[in-house]
Amino acid sequence: MSKWSVILLFIGLFVVSDGSPLSHESSDSGEVDTTGYSSFTLNLQLKCKENAGSNAAFWAVMESVEKTSICLSEFKTVSENLKRDFNQMTNETRTAFFTKYCSAARSALPCFDDVQATLRTCLKERGFKILKVVYNVFPKALNYVCKNDGEIIYKLKDPTRHDCLTQKFDQLSECARTVKRNLNFDGDITELTKDQCSILTTYRQCLKDTMDTCDLSDIVSIYDMIMNPVLRLSPCANNTEEQKDESHQDNANNDVLNGDEKV
Repeated sequence: MSKWSVILLFIGLFVVSDGSPLSHESSDSGEVDTTGYSSFTLNLQLKCKENAGSNAAFWAVMESVEKTSICLSEFKTVSENLKRDFNQMTNETRTAFFTKYCSAARSALPCFDDVQATLRTCLKERGFKILKVVYNVFPKALNYVCKNDGEIIYKLKDPTRHDCLTQKFDQLSECARTVKRNLNFDGDITELTKDQCSILTTYRQCLKDTMDTCDLSDIVSIYDMIMNPVLRLSPCANNTEEQKDESHQDNANNDVLNGDEKV
């Protein structure tokens, strides 16, 4: 299974198929009916069979993804109200807002437990290490975002910062489009080229420049907390810019790699 795709799975970009129910008709045969499946899923099926020797591991992952989807659906109402409540949030209601939504987000994280367990069979050692990093980093990033009643995110409510970010939106969008257009990424984070690493570095700099201009530099810390531990396991390790003025950053990244949890 491609390592980058593991990351995408845990940030909500994993698409199993076109929504059709899973079928196990050929799970014990040499073939799997993958009609309508995404290229990600096709690659997953091949890697599961390659590493486990049968299609059973693939179907175990597919079943765990279904369970994850069902588990997350329990939080649908909460997520649907998030934007409305954020727009209506004031400094007086801030504590209640972040208490509610940070608690809900933490409660949703275990929905991915079964996926992590079943993917282990389909991954080689390097892939599993990346999976572990991704799995461990999100609770820590969430704790960072929720710290001090969401101080980092609440800054987005400040009119001056909000207006600045609105004015820079097109610039940020173009940075993202440039990455999508030029990365030409085949899915394996262990085989990134020097040019591809440079593209990722340029995007990070674009994000940093924009957030610094709008006095929202802490947003970049969230990006680094998620991406740096993963990129350290890739050829982009030497291109990864560390946070020099945020001592918590190195400590957080080390905790992620060690699998430690500090709330």
